[in-house]
Amino acid sequence: MITSILLIALTILFLYISYSFGIKRPKGCPPGPPRLPIFGSYLFLMMAGGKWLHKGALWLSKFYKSDIISIYIGNNLAYVVHNAEGVREILYNRAFDGRPDLYLARMRDPNHNRKGIFFQDGPVWKEQRRFILRYMRDFGFGRRFQALETVIHEEILDLIDVIKNGPKFDHEKIIAQKGQLLCPLAFSCCTANSIFYVMFNERIPRAEQNVLLKVGFYGMELQRKADHYGKMFSIIPWIRHFFPEKSCYRPIMESNKFLYNFFETMIGKYIKTFDESYERNFVDLYLKEMQKEQVENNKETGYLYDQFVLSLIDFSFPAFTAIGTQMSLIFQWLLMKPDVLKRIQKEIDEYVGSGRLPCLDDRQNLHYTEATIREGLRMETLVPSDVPHVALYDTEFLGYHVEKGTIMFPSLFAYHSDKRVWNDPENFRPERFLDETGKLCLKNDVSFPFGAGKRLCAGETFARNMLFLLLSSICQNFNVVLAPGENLPDMSKNVTGLIIAPPDYWINLESR
Repeated sequence: MITSILLIALTILFLYISYSFGIKRPKGCPPGPPRLPIFGSYLFLMMAGGKWLHKGALWLSKFYKSDIISIYIGNNLAYVVHNAEGVREILYNRAFDGRPDLYLARMRDPNHNRKGIFFQDGPVWKEQRRFILRYMRDFGFGRRFQALETVIHEEILDLIDVIKNGPKFDHEKIIAQKGQLLCPLAFSCCTANSIFYVMFNERIPRAEQNVLLKVGFYGMELQRKADHYGKMFSIIPWIRHFFPEKSCYRPIMESNKFLYNFFETMIGKYIKTFDESYERNFVDLYLKEMQKEQVENNKETGYLYDQFVLSLIDFSFPAFTAIGTQMSLIFQWLLMKPDVLKRIQKEIDEYVGSGRLPCLDDRQNLHYTEATIREGLRMETLVPSDVPHVALYDTEFLGYHVEKGTIMFPSLFAYHSDKRVWNDPENFRPERFLDETGKLCLKNDVSFPFGAGKRLCAGETFARNMLFLLLSSICQNFNVVLAPGENLPDMSKNVTGLIIAPPDYWINLESR
C-alpha cells in the first residue's frame, strides 16, 4: 500500500515537474510552444517550418494568435516578433543591442572567443565598430568615393567581358560560359575585389582570381549551412563530435578556417613591410593603433590580432556573398517578370544610352531601376530573422516583461510580408516605391533589409551602390533569359541558412 502511494506521488511529482518545465513560462512572457530537455523549442520550429525556420516561427505565431511568441533555444529564452511595431522597437531600442553567446560565433576564433563585429557587444564592439567605420570611410566605405566607383566599373567591365567573350582563364570556366553565368558565385570576384580595394588599397588581378572564387565559395557555404537560430550544435555543442556532417559542423568549420587563413595571409603581407611613418591602407592604420594601445594601455584592449582578422571578415563577408546572392534573387524575378526588365532597359536607354556604363549620378534619373532593387530587397529578405539581438537589462516590451539575457528575433521576413504594412506584399511590384509622377519616393520605403538602429549593417551604402551599378550595367548590356533546358525559378527551392540564397543556377545573358 505504501509502495503504491509513493509510486503515485512520484508520478504526480514527475508530471508536475515535466509540465512546469515544458509548458510554464516566466511571468509576463508571451505564449509559445513547449520546450523539451536539451533542444528547447527548436524541434517545434523545424516541425512547423521544415528548413524555413523563420516560416516555422511565423506559423507558430499564427497558431498562438500572437504577433510575439516565446521559444527556447536550448535553455535560452527567446522572443520572436512578427509585427511592425515590435520589429522597430527591437531594432531601435538600445536595450536590445546585445548579441547571444552562441557556439556558432565562438567557433570562428582559433581560441573560441567572441571576436569580430557581428556577434560582439559591449564596449569593445562600440569601440571597434566606431574606429573601423571612421577610417574605412577614408578609403570609400560608406560614402560616395569616385576612386572606388572607378574600381567597381573596372570590375564590372571584366564581368561583362567574360559574358560577351567567354572565359579567358581556366578558373573562369567554373563560373562562366559565353553568354552564361553561374549564379551567385560568378559575382564573387567583382564584389570581393571592390571591397578589398577599400581595405587593402589593392586588387587581385583577373589572371589570379581563382582564390577569390574560393573566398566566394566558402563564404556561400558558411551562409548556406549556418542558420539564424544558431544551428543545432550551438544548442548542444557536443553533437558535433558524433554527427560532424549532419550537424553541418564540419563544412562550417572548413569555411571558417579558409576565410580566417585567407585574411590572415593578406594582413601578414602588410605586417612584414609595416612602416609606422607611412600609411598605405586601412590595415596600416589598424596596425598603428594596435601598437599605440599596447604601449599606452595596461588594461585589456580591443585592438588585438584575432579581433582584427575577424573584424575584416565581418566587414567584407556580405560583399562577397550577400551582394551576389541578392543579384541572383533579383534575376529570378526578372525571369518571371520580363516586363520589369524591359522597363529598366527603356529607362537606361533614355537617360544613359549605350556609350558608357551607368554611374551613381544616374541614380537620380533611374527611378524604376532603383525601385526594382528596393523591391528585390523587400521580397527576398536576405537575413529573415536578422542577426539575433539580446536584452542588455530587464525591460518592458509591448506589454511583456523581458529579462536581461533574453534573445530577441525581429522577423524582418514577417515585417516585409505583412499586409498591414504593404497591402499586397506577395506581389513583386517596384511601383510601390514610386510616387504618382514615377519618381522614387523614399517615404514609401519603410523596409529594413539591412536592419536599423545601432546594429544597422555597416555595409548598407556599399551594398546599395554595388547593386545599382551591377544591375543597371548588366541590364544595359544584356537581356536576362533562361539558360537552355532551364525552367522558371521555383522560389520554394531556395536555400535557407544564415541568409536566403538560391541554389546554384546558370542564367543566359544575351547581348542587346
